[in-house]
Amino acid sequence: MASDTLPAVTVVDTELLGTPGAHSAFLLEAPAPVLVDAGAAPAADVVEAALHDRGVGAHDLAAIVPTHVHLDHAGAVGDLAARFPDATVYVHERGLPYLTDPDRLERLAASARRAVGDEIADQYGSPVVVDDDRTVALTDGDTIPAGDRDLDVVHAPGHAPHQVALSDPESGALFVGDAAGMHYGGALLPTTPAPDFDLDESLDTIARLRDREPSALCYGHFGVREDATDALDAYAELLPEWVAAVEAALASNESADRAELVSALREDWASPTLERDVQGVVHALDADR
Repeated sequence: MASDTLPAVTVVDTELLGTPGAHSAFLLEAPAPVLVDAGAAPAADVVEAALHDRGVGAHDLAAIVPTHVHLDHAGAVGDLAARFPDATVYVHERGLPYLTDPDRLERLAASARRAVGDEIADQYGSPVVVDDDRTVALTDGDTIPAGDRDLDVVHAPGHAPHQVALSDPESGALFVGDAAGMHYGGALLPTTPAPDFDLDESLDTIARLRDREPSALCYGHFGVREDATDALDAYAELLPEWVAAVEAALASNESADRAELVSALREDWASPTLERDVQGVVHALDADR
C-alpha cells in the first residue's frame, strides 16, 4: 500500500508469522527502485508480488537493503536477490558475512532459534545465501543511489551492531529498522533482544537519527509514523524506563525465573516480544556488572 504522507514509498506488509501488520518492508519508488528490508524467508512471494503490483519487474529493482540481518528483516534477501537479478544487495559490513557465507548464515539461523524458540523459528523458514559478487558492504556515511537522489546511510547500533538507518533527504523519510522501537496500533514498544541490546548505544543512535530532522519514520514493525521527532523523543524516554522496570523487577525478586519476571512485567509492558526483550535487558545488565 502506498503511504499517504510519502507518495514515493510503498509499505509492503510481509505478513510475518502469518500476521498482517507485524512487519513491513518498504519500496522506494524512484528511477532506481530500492527495497528496504525483505521480511522472513517465507515473505519472498508476498514481497515479489507487491513489487510487481507497483510495476517493478524482475530486472527493474536496483537495490535490496536489509536494515540489519535479523531474520525477520533479512531472511528473504537471498531469495529476492535471485528473483531480481539486477539488484545490488547493500548490508552493513558487520552483518554482510552472515548473508553471504553458508556457515555463518546457518549460525545466524541457529542463534535466532535460540532467541525465539522452535515454533517461531520454524515460521521464519530457511534463508538462502546471497552471491558475494552481488553485494556492497555499508558503513556510516555511505550513500545508496536511487536514480534521482541518494539515500544516506546512518549506522544505527543499539538494537544490533549491524543495523543501519536510511535517510531520504528528498521526502524526509527515515527508514529506521528497529532503531526507534516498534509502532503497533499507535503504541510505541521497546525492542531489546539479546545478545546485542545496548542502552547507551541505542540512545546515541536515536540522537543521531533526530539530527536528520526526518518528517516521517518508516518502522520495520510497523508502517509509517508522521510525527518523527516526537516519536524519536518518546523512544528516548521509553527505553530507560523499560530498562529500569526490568531492573526493578529483578531487584524485587532475585530468585524469580524468567517466566515469573515476564509475568510481573506484562501488565505494564504488553508487547508481543516481551519475553525476548526482557532477556535482552537482563543480558545487558549482567554484562555491565
